[in-house]
Formats: sequence, C-alpha cells, structure tokens
Amino acid sequence: MTPPLSESSQTGHRCHDRAMRLTPAETWSRFAAARHGVLGTIHPERGVDLVPVVYAVDEASQTIFVPIDTVKPKTTTRLQRLENLRNDPRCTLLVERYDDDWSRLWWARIAGTGAEADSATVDHYLPLLAARYPQYAEPGSIRSGIVMKPTTMLGWRAG
Repeated sequence: MTPPLSESSQTGHRCHDRAMRLTPAETWSRFAAARHGVLGTIHPERGVDLVPVVYAVDEASQTIFVPIDTVKPKTTTRLQRLENLRNDPRCTLLVERYDDDWSRLWWARIAGTGAEADSATVDHYLPLLAARYPQYAEPGSIRSGIVMKPTTMLGWRAG
C-alpha cells in the first residue's frame, strides 16, 4: 500500500510535522551567521537579476551592507545591481544550506529596499566587513556598497 503523500516513504515520518518556519529572530540569526548569499534586484527589462554576494549585518541598525569592492575582478565600475536599485529600490537577499541529508535543509530570505551607500556609511560598515572577511581589512578594498533595509523576513528549516 502506498503511504499518504504527507509521509516520507523512506522514514515513515510525517514531513509536514517536521517542517518549521523560522521566527524573525531565527531568520536574522541565520543571516548573521551565513558567509554569503544571493542578492536579487529588478532589471527593468529582464526582470529579476541575481548575483552571489558577501555582506555584513549591522545588529544595531538592523541593516545589511553588501560591499562593492576592489578585491574581486569586475568588468565595470558601474555595476548593474546599483543601476537596478536606482530604478527600483526593492531587493531580496537569500541565504541557504543544502545537504544531501534533507533533514538539515534551511533557507532564509529578507526582502527590503536598497540604495548605494555614501562614503560615511561605507566607513561605518568597514569594521563589520573586515571582521567577517579578512580581505576587506586592506585600505581601499571597499569603494562603495549597498545598504539594505529589511521590510520582511521569512525562513524555513526541515525538522
């Protein structure tokens, strides 16, 4: 006999009983601990533009800073993500963990608004970035960045 759809055919556990939404605090904690994520902005013609990024979390202001650096090679100094945000400030940052043991899967997503940072704001985030990524301790390694102000947080984990 085939088990009901809500049961795992391998373990016999009810999948839906183990799945959990993350609280906002758990979601924020996952962002603070993750080393990289995927930033989504909106291109006026193509739609969603996704790019892998590193970032720093500012607990005090509840903001996220995505650096525009000089460490990694770039094809241009005017990145499309900045142009996208000038046209439409909505953005999303996703972090996740994949594991072949699906009981360890999780993801967390923050949606909000983003804007290019001024130099004083970049200076504020430099110590946070350098603490997470030693490459950013070098003077001149960050030339700009995106400050993201979250409006919604959502997360999920298996079991």
